[in-house]
Parts: sequence; C-alpha cells; structure tokens
Amino acid sequence: MSDTAHFHDDDAPPHVPRWAVIAAGCLMLGTVALATISRLTTPAYTLPPATAPIMALRFLQTPTQALIVQNAATGKQITTLAPSADAFLRTTLRTMIEARLADGFSRTAPFLLIPAAHGVLMLDDPTTGEHIDLQAFGPSNSGQFKALMHDNGDNS
Repeated sequence: MSDTAHFHDDDAPPHVPRWAVIAAGCLMLGTVALATISRLTTPAYTLPPATAPIMALRFLQTPTQALIVQNAATGKQITTLAPSADAFLRTTLRTMIEARLADGFSRTAPFLLIPAAHGVLMLDDPTTGEHIDLQAFGPSNSGQFKALMHDNGDNS
C-alpha cells in the first residue's frame, strides 16, 4: 500500500471543455435566429373562403348545465345539448369563452361556423380573432359542430 494520499477537491467546479461551451452557445444563437426569421417571413393566417353560408351561433348555458344553441342571426333555437353530451364541443367552447373573458369580452357574443373547401370546418371567434380548424380533431369531433348546421336546416 502506498502512503501517498489522493487529494480530491470536491468543491472545485467541474471542468467543461471550451469547445462544448462554444457549441452550446452557437446552438442557442442559431435557434433564436431561425425562430426570428420564421416569425418575420411567415405570412399572416387568413381564413379559407367559405363554400357554404357561414353560421353565426350563440351558445347559452342553462342553470341545469344544458347548452342552448341559437342561430345568432335569427334568434332561432337550433338545439339543446344535455350536460353530458358533446364533450368536444363543450370543451372547445369553454376554452374559447375563457379567452374572451380574459380579454374582457362578453361570453354571449356569437361564434362563426365556417364551412370551407376540402371539407374544412372552422370555428371563428370574431371578438378575439381566434380560429380553430375543427377537422384537425377528427370526423367524430368535428361532427358535433357539423350536426349544428344540419339541425339548422343547412345540409352542407
């Protein structure tokens, strides 16, 4: 056995090679530069043109948590959804209404249901400028909104 004691300085900072620090810095700068370029060169989103009449819908919640759907242009009631029905529709509306309230807008302003080319169905909130492509969530989920158009007598 050797009488030589091995000395370890546990308080010393770990040694990071200089090339690794430079590479990490370049990676961070490159990421910020690409994000900035993308943000500056991407055109603003525009809604696709409607292929059928746009429906203005108003959604009102009853004390029993049922959801009354009205045609906002005519005031005609389209349907009443039970509290346990159409979970995707309810969740989508809840999210959009929370955004409205956060921006100081009324919860009862109408939403626009826009049927567009290639089967795209958009839900638009004119008060906040938010748009949701309902087809992106699959046919059964977008079908909950599409059924509102059929209930209203629109067969697009």
